[in-house]
Amino acid sequence: MKKFNVTILAASALVLSLAVVGCSSGKESAFSADNPVAKIGDVTITQEQMYDKLKKDAGKRVMADIITLELYKQEGAAQGVTVSDQELDARVNPVKEKMGSPERFQQYLDDKQMTEQELREGVRAVMLRDKLFEKAKPITEEQIKEYYEKNKDKFEGTLEEVRPQVIEKVKTRNKRNNMDKWIDELYKKHNVQIMDKDLEKEKEVEEEETTTSSK
Repeated sequence: MKKFNVTILAASALVLSLAVVGCSSGKESAFSADNPVAKIGDVTITQEQMYDKLKKDAGKRVMADIITLELYKQEGAAQGVTVSDQELDARVNPVKEKMGSPERFQQYLDDKQMTEQELREGVRAVMLRDKLFEKAKPITEEQIKEYYEKNKDKFEGTLEEVRPQVIEKVKTRNKRNNMDKWIDELYKKHNVQIMDKDLEKEKEVEEEETTTSSK
């Protein structure tokens, strides 16, 4: 199943911004092949060296995340599907409360190398993705009953008593089986074109989903 990694947003933003300014021209451009970003003794590390390394090591993954973010936004607009601030708060606030204090929550953000706004936007993207996916690939009552019958020994109670748990299990299986295909359909529907062949996505790319997106 293709998963969306919230923590990669910072890297995505960095690589994208470097790519954009790298295409700029004129004396006011922030990017230059010779602009230094670090120095070790007499050796200088330039912006170009850093960008080339980032592109080589994480370019495909970052580009895939940037594209899927935009795909979710465009598909959401086309379908009239959104994630409200209230829905987002209901997902993020329990995470903040679980941390125990504002300081511990800030430490969590620091460890992930992101701001709270980046966390919220990443979680919003995951929630939007899930809404769109469940609309495009809904589970059926037949699937729910079939899963329960095959896994009765794992549940304590009748189907109606454990229906919420069964539905979550079926949804998870549905994502695992159909998420890749659905994202490929979005690529075709929205006519995604990657001009830099070095950044074309690989057939099998799996990213880790942040803990908050699975709660």
